[in-house]
Amino acid sequence: MPMKAIPLALLLLAATAAADDLLLKDGRTLTGKVVDEGKRYTVLDRDRIYAVAKGDVASFTPGRCLMDDYNDRLEKLPVEDAEAIYEFGLWLKESDWESRARRAFEEVLGLDPDHRGARRELGYQLYEGAWVSPDELNIRKGLVEFEGRWYTKHDHAELLAEIARDGKLKQAIEFRRQVNEKVNKMAQRFASFDKRDRQAAYDDITKYAEQLNSPELRKFAEDTKAHYDTMVKILCAKMMARTEIHATHTKLKKPISTFETTLGAATLGVVAAQNPIKIQLPEIAIAEVHTTVDIPAGCK
Repeated sequence: MPMKAIPLALLLLAATAAADDLLLKDGRTLTGKVVDEGKRYTVLDRDRIYAVAKGDVASFTPGRCLMDDYNDRLEKLPVEDAEAIYEFGLWLKESDWESRARRAFEEVLGLDPDHRGARRELGYQLYEGAWVSPDELNIRKGLVEFEGRWYTKHDHAELLAEIARDGKLKQAIEFRRQVNEKVNKMAQRFASFDKRDRQAAYDDITKYAEQLNSPELRKFAEDTKAHYDTMVKILCAKMMARTEIHATHTKLKKPISTFETTLGAATLGVVAAQNPIKIQLPEIAIAEVHTTVDIPAGCK
C-alpha cells in the first residue's frame, strides 16, 4: 500500500530528544522526552509539558519511555489503513493518552466515515438512523449547556434563578469568566513563530498571576511557553525554503595554445612577413546551471 506524509496532528510531539528519568531535588521523578533549553529542561510526556530549572535537578538517567514507543509505532503506521490507525488509537487510549487517541480516531473517520469503532470511541451514537456527536445528541434531547455541563431546561432555569438570588455566586461566576477570557486572549500569542510574541505572552500572564496571587496560573504560563517553544523548534527544523539558483561557472582550459601568424604582414612590411608573430589564444569552458533546491529555512 502506498505511503504518504503522516498527518501533522500525529507528528507534533514526535520529538527527537533523548528519553530520560529526571530526578528533582524535591524527590519527584519526571519521565519523558527531555530537551535541554540552556538554563532549564523541558520534559514532554504525552500532553504534559514541564519546564524545570536546571538548579532544581538532582540527576537524570537515560531510559526508555512511552514517547519512544509512540515514535516507533508512528514510524511504522500505514496512514491510509483506517483499521491500523484505529488499533493505534486504542493503544493510545490504553496508554492514557486520550487527546492523541481522539486525533487518531478522527483520522480514521477521515478515511472511513462509517467506521463504527472510531465513531463509538468519539462518543457518536446512532440517532434516528444517523451518527450524531454527544453535543448534538444532547441538543436533540432538549438539553442546555451551561458552564461546560448539560442540564434539562427545567434544571437550567432553576440554576439561573439560584445564581440571580445569590450575589456572591453570580459574582464568582462572572469573575471566572473574565479571568478565562483575559488569559485566553493573552495565551493566543504563544502560538507564534516569533519568540518575542511568546515571551510577551509569558510576561503578561505571569504578571496577571501575581495580581491574582495564583501559582497555578504562573505554572500554566511556564508550561505553556515551554510547550510552544519546543513545538516551534520541532517545526522550524522541518521547514524548507525552495530557492531558485542561476549559476555560471567558468574555467580556463590549460595548457594555453600558442599559434604563429603573419596576419598584418602586408601593412608591416617584408620584415614582419619573414618573422611570424607568436600569439596565445586562451580557451574558457563555461557551464551554466539553472535549477531549484530546497534548503533548511529555520526560524528567526
